[in-house]
Amino acid sequence: NQNCTNTNGSYFCSCYPGYEILNDNRTCVDIDECARNISGCNQNCTNTIGSYFCSCHSGYEVLNNNRTCVVIDECARNINRCNQNCTNTNGSYFCSCYPGYQIQDDNRTCVDIDECTHNTSGCNQNCTNTIGSSFCSCYLGYEILNNNKTCVDIDECARNISGCNQNCTNTIGS
Repeated sequence: NQNCTNTNGSYFCSCYPGYEILNDNRTCVDIDECARNISGCNQNCTNTIGSYFCSCHSGYEVLNNNRTCVVIDECARNINRCNQNCTNTNGSYFCSCYPGYQIQDDNRTCVDIDECTHNTSGCNQNCTNTIGSSFCSCYLGYEILNNNKTCVDIDECARNISGCNQNCTNTIGS
């Protein structure tokens, strides 16, 4: 860990990089670049004999300069395990789902929400679940309003579609 150079009537010692000479001018000791905060590492520094190395927190990686840590974009690199949406964050990422789906306990997998079973469809008669959504339909003798959720009775008498040629009395649903 040192060089000794002979001179006329004397000598002098010098140290290899990563070492420094003590006051006795002969002994070289390791420089702890991390403890002295001279490494240039911007996250983790680990001292080694005669050197040091930089490392990064989880979700970061060290650049080619071996000192600077930058965030890894797990979403852009497709190294996430999200089933649908991925949002990158500092040092991590999180998954989310499209409308009509919900995230599972693994925080990655999305499954269809059965709006009919959960009574969140808004249908007042028939509800049919579809992947990511649902649709409403009506019983015979009813029609669906423009909101595509509410069914109302068709008044066959008022529309003159009953087939009656004298008195017509509308009944609900027929």
